[in-house]
Amino acid sequence: MTAEEYAAKLIPFIQENLLPKDSGITVDASTPLLELGVLDSLKTAILMNYIRGELGVVIPPEQLSSSNFASPGTIVTVIHDLAASNAG
Repeated sequence: MTAEEYAAKLIPFIQENLLPKDSGITVDASTPLLELGVLDSLKTAILMNYIRGELGVVIPPEQLSSSNFASPGTIVTVIHDLAASNAG
């Protein structure tokens, strides 16, 4: 899967499942998830389950950093890099 394909799946998931319906936030690749308080420990676990179950990528604990989860774009980069390294 390309980075764009991962983003096309991940961004709507974040928008629909991790944000309050009345937040007024529209998620795109550069939305600062941590800065806006979108990701807490529970929502990060939900996101990790989605990534593993729906995108088929396991993010190892050492990759769980604020820089890797700062925005959907940084998360997609991690997912894409892990998928590429596992495929090779």
